Amino acid sequence: MKYVFLFFIVLLGLNLSAQEKIYLIKIRSSINPGSGKYIIDSIEKSEQDKVKLLIIELDTPGGLVETTRGIVQKMLSSKIPIAVNVTPPGARAGSAGVMITLASHIASMAPSTNIGAAHPVAVSPDSKDALMEKVVNDISAFVEGIAKARGRNVSWAIDSVRNSVSITADQALKNKVIDFISKDSMELVQKADGRTVRYIDGNTEKLDLRGAVIEELRPSLKLRLLSFIADPNLAYLFMMLAALGIYLELSHPGLILPGVVGGLSGILTMMSFQMLPISTAGIILLILGLLLIGAEFFVTAHGILGAGGTVALILGGIFLIDPSKTEVGVSYSTLIMVGLVFGAAVVLIAYYVLSVRKQPVQTGYEGMIGTKAIVVSYSPEKADGRIQTRGELWHFRLKKKGTALSVGDEVVIKDADGMTFIVEKEEV
Repeated sequence: MKYVFLFFIVLLGLNLSAQEKIYLIKIRSSINPGSGKYIIDSIEKSEQDKVKLLIIELDTPGGLVETTRGIVQKMLSSKIPIAVNVTPPGARAGSAGVMITLASHIASMAPSTNIGAAHPVAVSPDSKDALMEKVVNDISAFVEGIAKARGRNVSWAIDSVRNSVSITADQALKNKVIDFISKDSMELVQKADGRTVRYIDGNTEKLDLRGAVIEELRPSLKLRLLSFIADPNLAYLFMMLAALGIYLELSHPGLILPGVVGGLSGILTMMSFQMLPISTAGIILLILGLLLIGAEFFVTAHGILGAGGTVALILGGIFLIDPSKTEVGVSYSTLIMVGLVFGAAVVLIAYYVLSVRKQPVQTGYEGMIGTKAIVVSYSPEKADGRIQTRGELWHFRLKKKGTALSVGDEVVIKDADGMTFIVEKEEV
């Protein structure tokens, strides 16, 4: 009887551990392939484990349009309820964050947060540009469909895209953009308990969250790395480090460290570029900038090529990211700082290399020209003999025959003929 009782206790414990769970994930970065996979994997795990609710704590400036579409598609077709909470206080759901918030079954915001400004960033200030108008229309239709699917304020959703409207948490609640305001996930669970959510297939579910335990799902090291290197600012920085490291290794062979750093940075650059929507014009400008700066190593242009290359690098960074596919680009502070530092470093290195090249040769026969030597032996008939310089004995002959010369006199090496130095007597 005792074993039967223990069996039921264990069975009850296993049953309780398998139920009443709420998963929590935190997004504190741009929406990129790394964070996007983190969200999608978390939804799939939540469905597999049949948890009561998946909470996404969101604080993002925006991100890649294609990644956002993948996240929204997964959220709309989710078989478990998903809640998005824009938190902590001071956080924002910008651009891509608007679409993710609208796509949730339950939307909440913490006090002192804001949501909106989903208008794509234009390359030029001309908002009537044909390409940008096409992009805006596409995103407007996308966000309209999300708002309709979740029964949220369609008019405001479209306005956030077309007019970059951004509102506070109180205004979002008043305009029926969110369901309620909650300072943290615990309060969200309390307010969400008993609410009815509707799935995309028309089925509804009344949430019973009493006694549910919140468990945070942390991203893997791989996902954290992907999210880290998908930052456009870091991609630009990696590319500059790769170029500088390779340039140093080529101009000073054998240093090794610059080559290793440059190679690793180059690999990280390729990984970043693979995940980001790169503009062809931006890449061309960056390559042009590198070529112009590199030319300072071969051509004495008094810094003109270096200055032009630096400007090209900064412009390349501005146009590096395709604005029709993401709202996140390289910041101007990063562009100016990295561009100027890189340009100055390469120009200084080129100047140093050129100055070294202009110095007299210090090794071999050529390095002996101009040095002084002491006559050790001398034959007036042949006008030759032996001299000692730098602790070595060498054969010499006089440049001007008939010059009075004796052992112990000081001479200057003027030239070399094979292994014989041509010398002149040092004038007193």
